[in-house]
Amino acid sequence: MRKRLLVVAGLLSAVPVIGAAGPLYGTIRVDGQPLAHADVMVQCPNFSSPGPTSTPARTDDRGSYSLRVQATGRCQMRVKSGNRLGPPFEVLVADNPLRFDPALDANLNRVP
Repeated sequence: MRKRLLVVAGLLSAVPVIGAAGPLYGTIRVDGQPLAHADVMVQCPNFSSPGPTSTPARTDDRGSYSLRVQATGRCQMRVKSGNRLGPPFEVLVADNPLRFDPALDANLNRVP
């Protein structure tokens, strides 16, 4: 029994972990005001390269969002509000939950 348990444990350790990244959450603001009911997307490493994409999220009435990204490292985020789609901007994704509160201008560009 012990030998069988060790074999199973060894096989499980050889399986790559998928979905190891933690959630990304925060509040999106446009000109200082919460952006309600906007779509939030994250692509890793970026939108022009194939790779893991987050499950899209939608901000609530207070501009808050939460999503899980299936990769870690430097990624890109995009925000869509109505028929406006903002340009991608960099976001860091880690194994642990991270708060990211981007400030955007009226054209959905990230402002410093």
